Amino acid sequence: MADERDAIADARDRAADERDRIADERDSAADRRDAVADARDQRLRGVVDDADRRDREAERRDRAAETRHAEHADGQAAIDRAHAGRDRDASAADRAALLDRTDHGAASRHEAADDRFDAAVDRLNADDDRKVAKDARQAAAADREMPARET
Repeated sequence: MADERDAIADARDRAADERDRIADERDSAADRRDAVADARDQRLRGVVDDADRRDREAERRDRAAETRHAEHADGQAAIDRAHAGRDRDASAADRAALLDRTDHGAASRHEAADDRFDAAVDRLNADDDRKVAKDARQAAAADREMPARET
C-alpha cells in the first residue's frame, strides 16, 4: 500500500509540474500580448498627439482669420479658414482610424487577461496536486512505520 501511495504522489508531482509549465507558457503568451498592445498604444498615442496638434493649428488659423486687417481680411481669412478646415478634417480622420485600431488592442489585452487568469488557476491546481502528493507520501511513510511498531 505504501508503494501505491508513493506512485500516486509521484503522479501528482508530475501533474503539478506539467500544470506549472502550462501556466508559465500562458504567462509568457500574456506578456507577449501585453507588449504588442503596449506598442500599439504608444503608436496610437502618437496619432492622437498629431491630431491634437492639427486641431491647435486649426484654432490658431481661425483666430488669425478673425483678426485680419480689413484690406487683407477677405482673401487671407478665407485661405486661413480653408486650411483650418483641412486640419480639422485630417484630425477627424486620424481619430477615426485610431478608434478602429484600438478595438484590436482591447482584444489583445482581454486575451492576455484570460491567459493570466488561466495560468493562476493552473498554479492553484498544481498547488493542490502537490498537497495531495505530500499527504500521500506522509501516509506511505506512516504505512511503512506501522509494521515496524507492531513488531
